[in-house]
Amino acid sequence: MKTHAFKGLMRKEWLLSKNTFILLICFKLFIWAVVLSGSVLTNNHELLYIATSMIIGIHVIYITMIVGAGLSLEEKSQMWLHSPRSMSMILGSKLLTGILLQITSLCMAFLLLGITVIFFYPGGTTVNLLTAGSIFQMSVLITVSGLELAMFYTFYWAIYHSMGRFNYLAKFKVVLFTLFIIVSFLLILFIEKQLLGGLQSVLPVPIEMTKFMNVHIGEDGLWISSGGEKISWVGLLFSTLKITGLFFLSSWLLNKAVEVK
Repeated sequence: MKTHAFKGLMRKEWLLSKNTFILLICFKLFIWAVVLSGSVLTNNHELLYIATSMIIGIHVIYITMIVGAGLSLEEKSQMWLHSPRSMSMILGSKLLTGILLQITSLCMAFLLLGITVIFFYPGGTTVNLLTAGSIFQMSVLITVSGLELAMFYTFYWAIYHSMGRFNYLAKFKVVLFTLFIIVSFLLILFIEKQLLGGLQSVLPVPIEMTKFMNVHIGEDGLWISSGGEKISWVGLLFSTLKITGLFFLSSWLLNKAVEVK
């Protein structure tokens, strides 16, 4: 029963998010086409490589944009106030929809990179292509980072709209909300620093994963290579705890809210 209900929520989220998804796809293709035209006219293919790399990197905010658009529609329509489903299930469907749409868009972005390499390979230029493994690792890290960012956005969105329940806070709502963001971020950074420093001695073995893509332009030509960084297991564990904690806190806050304003 719950599986069918969740499938129904996923379908609803797709219907709510498809316009945003199509708009973002069209915007991405438009930017790529503009830079492509400029590269062809100026015979400067490096511009296209750099633009394509930036398109891939910007996906770190993709889930936040999809979830943010969904929350905005929920705020306007008030649909979830009349939904029999739990808030955790509703938020879960939004996040999963955002993840699936980001993966789809990210695959298209890497496809654009492949087209760039195949059809716009300038003579005398050396291109160090990313491996399938490094592309997968980069996609995982972009998705995890994007999910964490989306959860922070959802949490603060829930805090802001939950404050609307208290009329006496109306005049100071923006100020209090800004202070809350600053204090909570500082507190999270402090706790994270203390925990990472203490637990890294227990789990000291880091793993190296591809975190970014380097585009090198020099006299000898152009190089594209993966950039790896050592990531601790403690850091990954803490990110998982933050995502989980923020998810349940956001669900609890929105369950307590009588009306989303």
